[in-house]
Amino acid sequence: MVRIETIHPKELGCAEIALWRSHVVRDMALRSPYFAPEWARIVGAQRDDARICVIDGGAGFFAAQRLTRFAAMGLGAPIADYQGIVGQAAPAVDLCRALGVGRLDLTHVPAGQTILAGGGAHEDASWIAETFGGREAYEAALRERRSEFLRQTDKKLRKFAREQGPPRFCAQSADSADFEQLLSWKCRQLRASGQPEIWAAPWVRGVLDVCFATREQRFGGMLFTLKTGVDQLVAAAFCLRSASVLHFWVIAHDEAHNAYSPGVQLARWVVGWAAEHGFAEIDFGPGEYQYKRQLATTQRKIESGVAAGVSWSGAVRRAQWALRRRVERMPQAQFAALPGKAMRRIDLRRALG
Repeated sequence: MVRIETIHPKELGCAEIALWRSHVVRDMALRSPYFAPEWARIVGAQRDDARICVIDGGAGFFAAQRLTRFAAMGLGAPIADYQGIVGQAAPAVDLCRALGVGRLDLTHVPAGQTILAGGGAHEDASWIAETFGGREAYEAALRERRSEFLRQTDKKLRKFAREQGPPRFCAQSADSADFEQLLSWKCRQLRASGQPEIWAAPWVRGVLDVCFATREQRFGGMLFTLKTGVDQLVAAAFCLRSASVLHFWVIAHDEAHNAYSPGVQLARWVVGWAAEHGFAEIDFGPGEYQYKRQLATTQRKIESGVAAGVSWSGAVRRAQWALRRRVERMPQAQFAALPGKAMRRIDLRRALG
């Protein structure tokens, strides 16, 4: 029988953290900063409902936030791109029992984790730029696959230099004003599209601020900027890092400079910088954005779904996923996308609330 102890992230001791880290280094899919114990503790400091399931004394760890007695989500939802088990797995029914909930709603679990066995209802993939060979190797691989994209990007960068002056890229910026401008751009984008302002939610903002102030090799936030003129910010990207992975988290730009694709220019430069500074890969996360497809060299499969035992809340969620799958197979693309959009919006509000 699997033994599971449930604690708040602030209760993690040095021994548990050491065990956690030992599991992470064995699997590239778990080297994302979202699977780091530091991430769990930072989110836990902002959320009283954060919980860590310690499996068999540290043979495995699962981080969650217990929203109600009916359902929990992966820790950090909706701002964590990945969720799942680190180390030894445990049956979903045991995790639900340990957390005192009927089900676990999970998004972007690395493919193959047994926690979603029978409940993985949606398959997706993250976009990855492999940089372990250095900048030259990455650029050569990209040029072989995306020569026209690189030609157009270089052309726009030359135009930018002619019309706006030499672009100035900066890595690991500590400029809080630029950080604030990035978040302002992002919130404006969300308002314009009628979406909740995720980055303005109090607990989310607290997580962002701590990550921005954390600059350690194992885990930290990294701000990259593109400027022109005296000190005009044109684009910014805030990333999370682990020891070997740089994960794009928040990226935005000044729409007055759209003609130069400043966000893409910055993202490409960041990948090259990371390749020169020992990162094995750049993770752009999931999502059908053109710049991710263009800059990535491979993909990593992920799954979303529900993990539950015998519970009415689990049955309701499975029925929702079943309906969504049926509708998504319909030929009318706009209609087929509606259930997924509705589920994401509801889950977003649940997690932020």
